Amino acid sequence: MNILLLTSDFLPNVGGMATHALELARAHVQNGHQLHLVHPVYGSGENAVRDMEGFTVHDLFIDSDTPRIKHLKYIRRVRDYVRKLHGEHGFQVLHWHDLTPNCWTTWTLRRDIPLVWTNHTSNYLEMYETPAGRRKIRMFLGHADAIISPSRELYEKSTATGIAPARNFYIPNGVDAKKFHPGNSFGVIDKDYGLDPSRPVVICPRRLEPKNGVEYFIRAVPLVRREVPEAQFLIVGGGFPEERRRFEQLLREAGEAQDVFFTGNVPNIAMPQFYALASVAALPSLMEATSISGLEAMASGLPLVGTRVGGIPEIIEHGTSGLLVEPRSPEQLAAQFIRLLQDAELRRTLGEGARRRVEQEFAWPEIARRTVDVYEKAIAAHG
Repeated sequence: MNILLLTSDFLPNVGGMATHALELARAHVQNGHQLHLVHPVYGSGENAVRDMEGFTVHDLFIDSDTPRIKHLKYIRRVRDYVRKLHGEHGFQVLHWHDLTPNCWTTWTLRRDIPLVWTNHTSNYLEMYETPAGRRKIRMFLGHADAIISPSRELYEKSTATGIAPARNFYIPNGVDAKKFHPGNSFGVIDKDYGLDPSRPVVICPRRLEPKNGVEYFIRAVPLVRREVPEAQFLIVGGGFPEERRRFEQLLREAGEAQDVFFTGNVPNIAMPQFYALASVAALPSLMEATSISGLEAMASGLPLVGTRVGGIPEIIEHGTSGLLVEPRSPEQLAAQFIRLLQDAELRRTLGEGARRRVEQEFAWPEIARRTVDVYEKAIAAHG
C-alpha cells in the first residue's frame, strides 16, 4: 500500500503522538508498504525532504502571526502541499494524527483521498462532556472515512457521539519490543543525574502537564520515604516550566527535594537507559489513551503502577502485569510503590508478566497490520 501520514507532532518532539507516528511509519515499512510522512509545523525554518529508515519525511514550515491567520494559512499551505504530493505519488490513504487544525485541512481533501484519523487527544474527552462539544466532534470528524481509537473509552465515546460503528475502530498503541527490553544497560545516566544505582528508583516517564497526574506522584514521595528511606524518584519529561517549579516547591516543603530528579525532555532513543536504571514505573495519569511510555516500561520488564483511567487498565492486568490504583490518590500510589520496593519477588513476577503481555498484544508490526485493515475499510467506504 502507498500511505501518507500527516502529523504536526513529530521528531525532535518526544510526546506520545510523535512516538506513535514514528513507530507506525517504521512498522508499515517493515510490513512492506511505501510511506511518506508530512510534518507541518508553525514557525520559521527551511522546508526539507529527507529519508528516514525507509520512508520519506517532509518538514513543512508555516510561519504566521495571529491564531486566526495561522490556521487559515496552515490549512491552505498543507492542503496545497498534500495535493501536489498526492498527484506525484498516488497515495491510497491519508492517515492524520491530530485534531485541529488538521481536521479542517483534511476536510478540504475529502474528495481527493480516503481519510483515516487516529484519536490521540485528551481534548476529545473534554469536548465529549457537553452537548456543544459532542456537536463539535461530529463537525470536526464527519468527513473521516474511518476513526481509530487507541483506548476502549475513546472508542465507546466516539460511538456515543454519533460516529457510526462501521467507521469506528479500536486499535491500541504499540511499542518496539526489540528496542525496549529487560537486558538494556543504563550506561552513565546515573552519573549524569546524580542517582545512586545501588538504591531503588521509581520512574515516572511523564511530561509535566496537568492531565498526566505528576502532582500525585510528587505527593506520594514523602509517604514512600517514611517506609523506604533509600528510595529515589525520577521524573522523565519536559512540559510546563511552571508545573516543575510548583513540584519542586512541594518537595522542598516536604523536605524531600534531595532524592527526586527531573530530567526535562529526553529523546526517545535514550529512554531504554532510564528504564534500565529503574525498579518500578508509574503512570499517575488523569486522562490517557494506550500509554506508549507505559508500554515501554512494561517491555523493559518493569512492574507498572497505573491509574484506572482511559486505556491504562487495557495494558495493565492487575496483579499479573502491574498494579492499578485510583486517580488523584498519592496514598494509593505510595502504598503500591512501598509494596513493590519491599518485595523483590513481586517485582520480578509482575515485570515478567508485563514483558510477556507486550510481546503478545502490543508489538508494532501487529498494530500496523491491524491499521492497514482499517485503511482497506476506509478505501471501500470512500468509494
